[in-house]
Amino acid sequence: MEPVILLAQLRALFERAPDFEDYSPTSRDHMMWLGQAHALVSRWDRLESISFKVASDSLPNRLLLDSHVATIFGILSRAISDIELNIPDKEQVVFAAGQVYDFFRELNKVVESAESSLFIVDPYLDHTVFDHYLNSRQPEVTVRLLLNRNADNVKAAAEKYKTQHGGILEVRKTNKIHDRVIFIDGYVCWVVGQSLKDAAKAKPTYLSPLSPDIVSVKLKGYEEIWNQSNEI
Repeated sequence: MEPVILLAQLRALFERAPDFEDYSPTSRDHMMWLGQAHALVSRWDRLESISFKVASDSLPNRLLLDSHVATIFGILSRAISDIELNIPDKEQVVFAAGQVYDFFRELNKVVESAESSLFIVDPYLDHTVFDHYLNSRQPEVTVRLLLNRNADNVKAAAEKYKTQHGGILEVRKTNKIHDRVIFIDGYVCWVVGQSLKDAAKAKPTYLSPLSPDIVSVKLKGYEEIWNQSNEI
């Protein structure tokens, strides 16, 4: 996983940490969070991931719970700080006019990082999203596309895509969107400077992770728009 993407995932994970005062060995929320955290730490440092797993597996020992929780959060903090030091100026990736392939490559890495869901919001989205970006989607990942223009163009491609891949895709239309954002698994958000169909063709653009502390608010707003939008 690319460092910029890993950093965005780790920050979002840290922000949505469950309350360990309510920890139970059978808590689904805690188990899922710990599993995701271990997978991300493993991509950063294998030795640290071993320490993380030992601390996680030892959590049922209530006498040492605080110590193991401290180890877990200490490892996550080190991972975030270490990656930040290595990419201090690369959180927002800027693409000059003409760097179409570089943008294509970076955004495909973002799409590939999704483990459960993709929610792409882009008023000018067109059929090229299927060939250019959704080919990087992992098979189990569901996709929602929210757009305004080019609805007929996208509908024809979407129908063929669903025929081959099943009911993993939903497409809706609304005139209430202006920005271009991509939500990954419901807790990571990337902001794009231009429509995906035109990004970096004639003008500079950027790809930037949104601060994790405001992702839930932004997602809530787009979920409300999605629920009021028309299926195509």
